[in-house]
Amino acid sequence: MAEAWEKRKLIAIVEDDAHLAAMLSDMLNLFGQWRLQIFSDGQTAKDQLPELGAALILLDVGLPNLDGGSLYKILRGHSNTKNTPIIVITGIHDWELHRMGLQAGLLLRKPFNLQELLTIIRALLPEEE
Repeated sequence: MAEAWEKRKLIAIVEDDAHLAAMLSDMLNLFGQWRLQIFSDGQTAKDQLPELGAALILLDVGLPNLDGGSLYKILRGHSNTKNTPIIVITGIHDWELHRMGLQAGLLLRKPFNLQELLTIIRALLPEEE
């Protein structure tokens, strides 16, 4: 059983809002076969994410200790995470993202539809038979 668990793809959730992180975790556990790791601040995520081997990262922009825009750039520059899909979750406007130098390909605006997020995740991480 533990072996099957370890074969599940890992999704890292970097979100400082405990309620939103719990909601995302509950939804992903209910509708998918993934392992989850939650980070509540950017610095901890920066220190641990590159070695985790996450298949996908959900990244909030507004984080304590290291903002999501800076973390995004660091992850894109690291050899272990440069090709990892990152879905940026934000409540800020385009001009603010541009000012941060963040032109993320996968962007989800708060408030977002959970079904839309699930559809994106399933497209990026198809489940193996």
